[in-house]
Amino acid sequence: MYFNQPVLIPNAPGKLVYKKKGESTYVLYETGRTYDPNRQDTRVDRKIIGIQIPQKPELMLPNENYMTIFTKEDENMKEEDKSLIETYGAEREHDFMLKDFFDQLFFEFQIMSRKKGSSIVNENKVKRINKVLEPIMEMMKDKPYAVFLELIPEPEMVEKGDGETVITGMSYSDVALLMTQFKGALNRYFQKVI
Repeated sequence: MYFNQPVLIPNAPGKLVYKKKGESTYVLYETGRTYDPNRQDTRVDRKIIGIQIPQKPELMLPNENYMTIFTKEDENMKEEDKSLIETYGAEREHDFMLKDFFDQLFFEFQIMSRKKGSSIVNENKVKRINKVLEPIMEMMKDKPYAVFLELIPEPEMVEKGDGETVITGMSYSDVALLMTQFKGALNRYFQKVI
């Protein structure tokens, strides 16, 4: 289990090894060496102590091994390092909060698109959805898949040729499709962001 609160990767020259597996980079710490007389070589014993954070390579999310080995690390930490950790923690919490809000909206629109598929989404709902989608777009603006994301246009009153006024806008099924694109982008974003 990895803890949510990031820590600085320990300064332990010669004791740390980084091992990449898939999208994650694990930090391993040398806990000892064992000499094997039959093979006449020394085996290095290492334990994973955390996962490196890609956006902040000097930080990692620690596990129980880190907590056992490095019990007093926080006491010797510089103030700028503590500030870096707190800032990253706040950013991460904000990103996960947005994801939670989006997941609730996504779930609702999956249901509503089945019930009211071709009905136009009202202006109030569009504004509330866009209030969540805007910061998500900002969060992912540098990602290549951001070009596929767009806000929901607000419904408009349009006058037809015979003087009749109608409301035009996106239907529940259109919004559900647009939100599916956001869902895919968020999944990809959170695969690469620890």
